[in-house]
Amino acid sequence: MSESEWSYPAVSGDRVRSICIPLVAGVLMLAASACGVSRAHSATSCPAGTGAGHGTVSLAPSVSANSLWGVAALDESDAWAVGSRYFPSHRFRALIEHWDGQSWKVVPSPAGIGGQITSNLTAVAIDAPDDAWAVGHWSPATHVPRTYGLIEHWNGAHWTVVPGPSPCGRTSELTAVAAISPTAAWAIGFGYAGVRPVTVFMGWDGTRWRYLPSPVGTFGGGLTVISARDIWLAGGEGATKSAPKVHTLIQHWNGSKWTIVPAPYEFKHRKLGLSAVGGSSSSNIWAAGSYQSGPDSTDRSPVVEHWDGTQWRLQPSPNPTGPRGETGLDSIAALSRTSALAVGSAWGSHGSIPLLERWDGAHWTAVPSRLAAGVTDPSLNAVAAVDRCYAWTVGEATLQPRSQDKHITLIEKWNCTSLQQVPSPNP
Repeated sequence: MSESEWSYPAVSGDRVRSICIPLVAGVLMLAASACGVSRAHSATSCPAGTGAGHGTVSLAPSVSANSLWGVAALDESDAWAVGSRYFPSHRFRALIEHWDGQSWKVVPSPAGIGGQITSNLTAVAIDAPDDAWAVGHWSPATHVPRTYGLIEHWNGAHWTVVPGPSPCGRTSELTAVAAISPTAAWAIGFGYAGVRPVTVFMGWDGTRWRYLPSPVGTFGGGLTVISARDIWLAGGEGATKSAPKVHTLIQHWNGSKWTIVPAPYEFKHRKLGLSAVGGSSSSNIWAAGSYQSGPDSTDRSPVVEHWDGTQWRLQPSPNPTGPRGETGLDSIAALSRTSALAVGSAWGSHGSIPLLERWDGAHWTAVPSRLAAGVTDPSLNAVAAVDRCYAWTVGEATLQPRSQDKHITLIEKWNCTSLQQVPSPNP
């Protein structure tokens, strides 16, 4: 399916109303990055060097049946979790679940019902009860499908697909989103310059999404927003001036351009990689990931870095499996200088455990997790905190017996003492 097989969406009021109609029967109507904005907005600029291309980019974790990849919480009665669900037709469809203060329930996603497509949501953000965003990717049912960026918006009543910027290239996947008001949201992901993948950064102004200058290097980590002129990105890779080799980068957006901020790129003389960033103020930002460990550098151990407004410093992080295991942090939420949470997964000689680490202002410590009977192989992918004693983590797990190969969504609640699994839908 080519971009020319899709019509342009119309603009109605403050929101962009999707009327993207595919010419191939049976394909769900989607107005993602494969569709442009209206011709009135055709002057929207594109990322430097981005042109039409082919192929797919899929740098989000490999999905298994019924997985949750992102979570966002506004208060104790309003939280969202997003991911994908598996269908017998060997397709994955976008999955959205909502917490109303009593239970988690599935809420229909326009990219998750009907049609011969595959879709997945990898991140979600909320700033008001009637203003939330979810991003990810979708692809049509073809032999070698292209992948297109997917943007959905919650208006307090239902989710709708919102077009991305004009496709003067192609956004293949969106991996992170942040929002601070109905007129200010940002998303980051991947597109193409010819056949070469490039980072794509875009902003929402209340009416449309438009491309903004992209950070350097390739992106594979997290995004956090303090204000419109104070955005942090951790997890990209590129060459720094001080070290010509390719290293993990931390970059800062001041409202008009990205700047590489010097930060440690090695720990114990081993290469580190960052996959998440979160902060509460301009002088309290955390980045988390893992570094190469073990005698031959083939294992992974968790690592965290902190920005105090002046410089980035490494901070000790506990490793429950020891250096001979696969342990990393994939998401981090910071509430204040004395309260932060980071989650991930730990695989050691005794199998896997969900990993949650807590910052108390002086130390990072690992905290216990309470899983329901029969739940094994847990993995935590994202965390969202309301206050120091109320947070949500989401991921996936396996439900015994293994012979049934049942992969389930995993949602756990932090109560200041431990993580407690709560029931979550598995449609």
